[in-house]
Amino acid sequence: MKFLLTVAGFDPTGGAGILRDLAIFRRFGFLGAAAITANTVQNTGGVRRVEFVEGGFLIEHLKAVLEEIKPFGVKIGIPHSSAEINSEMAKLLGDFKPIVFDPVVSPTFGKEFLSNLEVIRPLLSVADVITPNFSEYRVLKPYLEDFKGGVIVKGVVEGERVKDLLMMGGEILKEIVHVRDDKEVRGTGCAFSSALLSLMCLGEVLEKAFVGASSFLETYRKESFKTGIMKQWYSFV
Repeated sequence: MKFLLTVAGFDPTGGAGILRDLAIFRRFGFLGAAAITANTVQNTGGVRRVEFVEGGFLIEHLKAVLEEIKPFGVKIGIPHSSAEINSEMAKLLGDFKPIVFDPVVSPTFGKEFLSNLEVIRPLLSVADVITPNFSEYRVLKPYLEDFKGGVIVKGVVEGERVKDLLMMGGEILKEIVHVRDDKEVRGTGCAFSSALLSLMCLGEVLEKAFVGASSFLETYRKESFKTGIMKQWYSFV
């Protein structure tokens, strides 16, 4: 069995974060390993509290995992709040390609994860693809001027349609249009980036992996169900 590695936050409900990533990896036939960058207190009502893992512990955690497991690819979610720790992470992870970075800077509901976006630069330097949603992309755009990889912007709303865009060097290479629905499905960013990484590690080129991950996300949304305080939707996938 081949392993993929997720380095991301922990959502105790399993709707997002590393628990969701591991479920998606398994769906595509991979085993998963994980390192937690941040613990959260949250449920469907939103994120109430965030505590970043002590940096030295996180680096030890990664080193211990990588001693035995050589992942075929890496997904990065919530980065650490320390630029120094992110730099050490980048050095440890840089050889395990491809690397998909889903730069979660704030959840849809609740507290922001990062206030200083400068800390993500070391991770951008090793990422092959980043997958921000549209609101995150607008915030992160000044940090992407020198980024050489693929940029996938999710959830660009245009009336009754929603677009996902694949860009390279500022140019749109491909766009996929979805019919807009009224569901607030949890963990879609995690699911998309984990599916994208899985497809790339199965040998798909970026454009085909983009199409496949977008198609997977449609299934993910269709198979979701309502629950929780805010009646958000979870997926069975």
